[in-house]
Amino acid sequence: MLLEGTDRDTLHGIDGEPSGAIVPAAITDTGCERDLNEDRYAVVESPSGTAWIVCDGMGGQTGGELAAQLAIDAIRRVLENMPHREPKQALQSAILEANRIIVLRRQNQQFAGMGTTIVAGLFSEAEVIIGHVGDSRAYLVRDGAIQQLTKDHTYVQQLVDSGQIQPDEALSHPQAHILTRCIGAEPGLEVITSKFWLWDAEEGAPQDYLVLCSDGLYSLVAEGEIANAVTQQAPQQACVQLVELAKQRGGYDNITLTVIPLSGQFRKEPPPGYEERKQAERMRRAQLQSRSYQMPTPSLPRVFGILMVLSALAALLTILFVAFMIRSG
Repeated sequence: MLLEGTDRDTLHGIDGEPSGAIVPAAITDTGCERDLNEDRYAVVESPSGTAWIVCDGMGGQTGGELAAQLAIDAIRRVLENMPHREPKQALQSAILEANRIIVLRRQNQQFAGMGTTIVAGLFSEAEVIIGHVGDSRAYLVRDGAIQQLTKDHTYVQQLVDSGQIQPDEALSHPQAHILTRCIGAEPGLEVITSKFWLWDAEEGAPQDYLVLCSDGLYSLVAEGEIANAVTQQAPQQACVQLVELAKQRGGYDNITLTVIPLSGQFRKEPPPGYEERKQAERMRRAQLQSRSYQMPTPSLPRVFGILMVLSALAALLTILFVAFMIRSG
């Protein structure tokens, strides 16, 4: 199953959500200054889990649009067509396939500068894998507080890491949007992934949300404003409000975000007993796969018995043939 968004589309949840549930939402908007929307989002359901994806293409003209769409399409093919795998492996291989496709397309001089960022969350049972390349971000929002889960692959982030500038100077830096890594730039791409888990929420615990967004949002809307909108409103209304806020402040880039209410409490360590249950499930899957590919091997006594029966039949046929020849003569 694939749900996609292009140019001022808004996704209000997914089919099959129970009535009255807080449903996820996503939105993308061209913004105020761009002629094209080079952002894309998608939701892909697959044997390895459900993936939420945000891509921010670059390359001008149709290059950025094409790069983002090629990435979405490649990830969809890999996730949907492959059997169940560990979610981290599944997401990494899907993003690497997207990179391979775009690297090949860049050999056409018309698209030599194309590329795209990506941030994605793959949900598989209690596991959540966050993968990203570039400066699109993932945030955790809980009870009005916000935490950035990804680190930008940008020149200014390197300056922050080396202590040359302060974190609050990064967004206003004149080279803030120079990427150090993106999908399509080179064959040897390193995909950064992080694993998290969903715990059963205690009674009265605040709702957790995962927010995925392009830089067109967080460059103009403060993290605290994102947290307040997500906490105080339903995901659909929060998406619309945040896009409008970015546009009121110039909207010089495409703006895309998803707001995903989580089914449990988001943590960095697995729930008690989860790894043991996971290992047992892996063993069960391996046994089933082994049985499906192994041909039954007959035992030696059974083989010997079959040979004896065949020998007896051969002897009987020989006697009958000799008797027939004598009687004929």
